[in-house]
Amino acid sequence: MNGTPHITGIGYCGMDYLCVLPHIPLDDKVEIIESLMQGGGPAVTAIVAAARLGAATAFCGVVGDDERGSQILRGIVAEGVDTAGLKTRKNSASPAGFCWIDRQSGKRSIAWTRGSARPLKPHEIDRGLLCASDLLHLDGHQTSAALIAAKCARKHGVTVSTDAGTIMPGIEDLLELSGIVIASQPFAARYTGAHSPETAVRKLFTAGRRFAGVTLGKRGSIGFDGKRILRCPPFEVSPVVDTTGAGDTYHGAFAFAAVQGRPWEECMRFATVVAALKCTRLGGRTGIPDLQTAERHLKNFVTTQYDVIRARSVHYQKGKA
Repeated sequence: MNGTPHITGIGYCGMDYLCVLPHIPLDDKVEIIESLMQGGGPAVTAIVAAARLGAATAFCGVVGDDERGSQILRGIVAEGVDTAGLKTRKNSASPAGFCWIDRQSGKRSIAWTRGSARPLKPHEIDRGLLCASDLLHLDGHQTSAALIAAKCARKHGVTVSTDAGTIMPGIEDLLELSGIVIASQPFAARYTGAHSPETAVRKLFTAGRRFAGVTLGKRGSIGFDGKRILRCPPFEVSPVVDTTGAGDTYHGAFAFAAVQGRPWEECMRFATVVAALKCTRLGGRTGIPDLQTAERHLKNFVTTQYDVIRARSVHYQKGKA
């Protein structure tokens, strides 16, 4: 595909309060090693990732008229994202997430709140914005507005992508309208009733779908295009500082690659590399790379995988001899 990809997101946006700890305490006290306050949320972080990679982006959601809301807005604007669809609710508290990160593993525990801002209304969605987009990315939040937006997008030939991370009312309808569905492993298992990722990803691929995927954390990701099971191993980085936002970043990078018309396998590899690089810095957005950096690491990733496959083939041939 030629030209700049146009990607719009609808969903949750909040402020993340992150701290790195020697270990995550339970009925105990520990001293904070490092802390950071940064905007976050599934769809909006995906949109920030797409913006960093060079897409023209927009985000629709809600914040309160508190200082936290102002900080959220400033952070999104600083990434070059169109925020005309981000509504500020009067006398309301903005969403927030509180994250504890284990220094050794980079794993984290998160507690979050929606705040008190009223959800986005269907009439607040700019249909002109949707029609001008190549892809609409959803995270299951702002469900009523997201459903209307997804129907409008499909009607005008815009690809709908959904980050299936939380089971909530209306998620079935959103998934039905989505051409691309990528779920976390816990969501996939609960939603499909299948404990095997291979079975779950097949069940997620329904009529009218172009691609279904399941992210597997340290084990990479798996996809299904209606004919083939596609597998992508993890991209190893060091150090792993913080995994917050890795899945969200994966979605944004995958959407960027998909809109460019890359094959699904390449979309998976590209998203894997971008998400892994994000994990080398504290925060859900800090480590998201630009396109040049991502492509350089992708080239190394592909070369490494080719060498692994070739080595296995040589080993197999020797075994037959």
